[in-house]
Amino acid sequence: MDAAWLQDKIAESPLPLQERLREAVARIDPAGELSDELLAVAGELLDGVRGCLERRDAALDLLAADGLLTLACEAVASTYPEALAERCRAMGPGGELGRIAERWAGRS
Repeated sequence: MDAAWLQDKIAESPLPLQERLREAVARIDPAGELSDELLAVAGELLDGVRGCLERRDAALDLLAADGLLTLACEAVASTYPEALAERCRAMGPGGELGRIAERWAGRS
């Protein structure tokens, strides 16, 4: 999985979303595990709109976060298909996405 793969995937998105995705992926650490980095940036976007959903650009941030989560799963499926189920469980209620949900609910 490399930067070209990620840019190709982003290019498949609608134009308004592409810019937001490119801004987000510019913050990832190229030395890190791609799926982990994408998940972290998605979490940052979600944290950024928490309590500000009335902002006009919040919907674009939510869509970008969704796209990043999808790309994180696709990166795992493409590179380590046998690890996809485990990775999805780790993202779930007791994992990274669960922690994001807890922050949104004001419980952490």
